[in-house]
Amino acid sequence: MKIAVSILNSNYDELETIKRVNETKADFLHVDVMDGKFVLNKTPKYEHLYESKKKLNVHLMVSDPFKFISEYSLLNTESIIFHTELDYDIDGLLDYIKSMGLKCGLAINPNTSPNRLLPYIDKLDYILIMTVVPGKGGQKLLESTTYKIDILKKMREERKLHFEIIVDGGINADTINKVKNADIVVSGSYICKSEDYNARISTLLDSLN
Repeated sequence: MKIAVSILNSNYDELETIKRVNETKADFLHVDVMDGKFVLNKTPKYEHLYESKKKLNVHLMVSDPFKFISEYSLLNTESIIFHTELDYDIDGLLDYIKSMGLKCGLAINPNTSPNRLLPYIDKLDYILIMTVVPGKGGQKLLESTTYKIDILKKMREERKLHFEIIVDGGINADTINKVKNADIVVSGSYICKSEDYNARISTLLDSLN
């Protein structure tokens, strides 16, 4: 399993948090982008992402993803993920992300069925399952969302696809086993509200049965 560290909630400022993530064995730095429209909260403009030695997973919780894609394509970005619940040209956005040489993905909210992904599933490198309500950190994992992991794995196998499944929200040493069939977990507060990021990542991985 791969670990992506969300820097949304940290004991340190953005630069120090990124430097600390750089020193860990995390696979990705997970960047949450919120516009105060698609979700209630709004993230301040990141100023130090260029300092990240980890590839960036960018998760756009915004009503107009198009205007963010080119900005984040200039950083050490591996993938850009946006939400399937948008009333938008989703196919066009996925193609645009691909045209930037990046991987693309779609996220689904806790109440969204995995079937909503079917029209686009052949294009996706990632599918992100929100296991909390998007918009703020520190929430408890909603166990009612975890069934989607197995459904998506079955879809992937039946269609011989290669997208990776990400779970995002409420991941800690007590909950990681509930999502152990995912490929990537995003953990934020559990790691970044601690003094030893690497120890927390090790505890996550060691907690897997």
